[in-house]
Amino acid sequence: MGWIRIIEHERPKLRDPVLIQGLPGLGLVGKIAVDYLIEELRPKMIAELYSDYLFLPDGKSGVLVDFNGICHLPHYEFYAYINSKGKVDIILLAGDTQPVSWAQYMVAEKVIDYVRTLGVRKIITLGGTITQARRKEVFAVANDDSLLKWLSSYGVKPSRGGAVTGACGVLVGLARLYDMEAFSLMGSVGEIYPDPEASKAVLEVLIKMFNIPVSLSKLDKMIKEMKMRAAIAKRLREYGRILVERREAEKRKEEPGYYV
Repeated sequence: MGWIRIIEHERPKLRDPVLIQGLPGLGLVGKIAVDYLIEELRPKMIAELYSDYLFLPDGKSGVLVDFNGICHLPHYEFYAYINSKGKVDIILLAGDTQPVSWAQYMVAEKVIDYVRTLGVRKIITLGGTITQARRKEVFAVANDDSLLKWLSSYGVKPSRGGAVTGACGVLVGLARLYDMEAFSLMGSVGEIYPDPEASKAVLEVLIKMFNIPVSLSKLDKMIKEMKMRAAIAKRLREYGRILVERREAEKRKEEPGYYV
């Protein structure tokens, strides 16, 4: 049995709160989205989850070190946002990494046990998905048909077949065993990695859904900068390819036309 510990800093009074989880995954869609909400809304951190099931991104045990030389264990952070503009309050779950595959259920169950004590009855996970969509669309899987019908009113399309792996999928599936509503919102990931454009599409749905008072202007700036960098990198790769082809052509010209 592994080690999992939740350290609670504060117990706020919340109105019918919903949990929104955004952890590292495909395109970093969920992590970018939740981290952006935390940066813009500045909610209070109410708890942290530590576990020996949370490894470093490279799969090793250890600590993460910031640019000032301060280290910390990989962990989850729970933030509470009192949403005066909406009908429900929000708990945001952010983290550095995901649990190892064989411990996803145990960590997810610990999360559910904790947020239930705060009154959470609905869980939302955020992630990315690979589709053939030409524009940024949002897809969903849910543990109940009625949720998918409700999500369709926000322009969200159901994901057809396949699987949702990791914490993004496990938490939604496990919530059903606790009679909790749960769904996953997934932004379609493109060529840019990380993909803040997919995160923006997911955030637009959440903002409408819960009337969250947040501007996406800073995210738009991030998207513009990343597209510029991607375009420059593409041009450099193309330039490098042309140079290699020219060198190969020059070598062929220098080689004799016959051998003795």
